[in-house]
Amino acid sequence: MILKNHTIYKKDGFSLIELIISLFVLTGSLSIIFSGFEVSTKLNNHAVFESEAAFLAEREIELAKSELLNGNLKAGKARQLPCRFRLKPGWKLITILTTPDEEETVRLQVRVTHADRELQLESYLFLPEKEVKDNG
Repeated sequence: MILKNHTIYKKDGFSLIELIISLFVLTGSLSIIFSGFEVSTKLNNHAVFESEAAFLAEREIELAKSELLNGNLKAGKARQLPCRFRLKPGWKLITILTTPDEEETVRLQVRVTHADRELQLESYLFLPEKEVKDNG
């Protein structure tokens, strides 16, 4: 049976509405992906700062502890110690040595700053004034 005057439309493509919706979905997903890249870059920069600042602070604390134990540095009054190493431009390092408390413990505090970031590291060192020797 042959039908005359009837045309059958074959749908081969997408409608305009379908294309617009798919473009909105694609645009939304790409913006989410790129915002994730921005956040991961910020987190990576912060991790790099913390890693390098912790290294600098730990190195400074260990050197101060060594000098205190060897007697090259006296643990008298509270004071700020100069930085003993060269730093990159823009980096600042402050080491603070406190007076010994009643338990003969000295607190070493190192603060590292760079731009708007800051890291603070503390350590305690027991420094008895007299060593007790047992002669018995």
